[in-house]
Amino acid sequence: MSAGRLVPIAVAVALFTPAMVSLLFGIELLPIASVLIYGAAFIGAALLLTWGTELAQIDLPQGLAISFLALIAILPEYAVDLLFAFQAGTDPQSAPLALANMTGANRLLIGVGWSLVVLVAALGFRRQNRKNPSAGSPFDFRLGRLATVDVVVLGLISVYALTLVLRPSLTVIDSVVLIGMFAFYVTRLWRAPKEEPDFIGPPAAIAVLPTGARRLVTIALMVVAATVILLSAEPFSGSLVQSGQDLGVDSFLMVQWIAPLATETAELIPACIFAWRQSANEGLGTLLSSKINQWSLLVGAVPIAFLLGGGSLTGLPMDPLQRQELFLTGAQSIFAMSLLTDLKLTVREAVLILVLFLGDFSASVFLPDDVQTYTRFGFSGLYLVLAAVRLVTARRVLPSLVRDGLLISPVRLAEEERAR
Repeated sequence: MSAGRLVPIAVAVALFTPAMVSLLFGIELLPIASVLIYGAAFIGAALLLTWGTELAQIDLPQGLAISFLALIAILPEYAVDLLFAFQAGTDPQSAPLALANMTGANRLLIGVGWSLVVLVAALGFRRQNRKNPSAGSPFDFRLGRLATVDVVVLGLISVYALTLVLRPSLTVIDSVVLIGMFAFYVTRLWRAPKEEPDFIGPPAAIAVLPTGARRLVTIALMVVAATVILLSAEPFSGSLVQSGQDLGVDSFLMVQWIAPLATETAELIPACIFAWRQSANEGLGTLLSSKINQWSLLVGAVPIAFLLGGGSLTGLPMDPLQRQELFLTGAQSIFAMSLLTDLKLTVREAVLILVLFLGDFSASVFLPDDVQTYTRFGFSGLYLVLAAVRLVTARRVLPSLVRDGLLISPVRLAEEERAR
């Protein structure tokens, strides 16, 4: 086992140690200091979770392992969102914050995450070509055929999300539908064959351990990380809201854009590393699966957390702002899904996603509130028009895409992929 490969684990532990010391000894911190310390704890813990779930690929089918990796990697999102939803059961002011974090994280994941992974992959490809000019093949960052399951499920969830703008609350009925879609997704991936994983960093060092020791270390990584995340959720969320008040920044914006920077960063690091190595399934595929997890299981869990926190069966209330944010997030998801109908993202498409996101983000931060309503619907309409154009141009492949995603056995998809 190479000691150098274990250095990142020490770095991850160092990231969450100050937060745990602060909790253990009851140290009072300024709100902005708490945001930084507990945000760092989320990053450190999420890195441990990512490495632990990567190791799970040894014992699980690849598609399910990637889904599990994506699910665990966004545990910080669950901790923050569900805490706000639980608090909303008795404190109505917390209701908008639960959806703020979710919509911000979802749009950031696509707008920055997907784009960044493709751009990093393009840079890595260019570097490889410089070392081996004779290769001469064009850049083609393509997902495996099994990803048709992800693309189709993402499309179904996103279309359903557009209907939420028509309702005043997020209810347990939505939970049943969204969690049911997630269950279908996992069931499809469960049948996929196992493949030899490609490890880098700490997982590469741990994977060579005897089976019993490897599984013990894997479980330890995940338990420690999950404990850190659960302990950090409340102080991080509370200090984030307080920091916004102290700085004169709307708490909705703080929770929507600042919180996801901490909760999403750790997920992007391994995805970019895999992208640099031209592994689309582990790079872009993991972020695609994360999007599905956030959009289905996380959103579906919000009304349940609200109910457990003392809320009513009428569901988590949504004012016009929250409904507009959900509509915009759903429109962006449909556009992103439409770009993956050919199971790849080009550099131009990645840049387009990034530019549109930056426009949306800038409008939400800098424009007056009365103007933002028009910009949200404007960007939503633009996303849907671009998606419609893309789907029309890809209409010949849509029937086979839907068939592969919903009906064809994952084993057959994997076998036909290998036979190419």
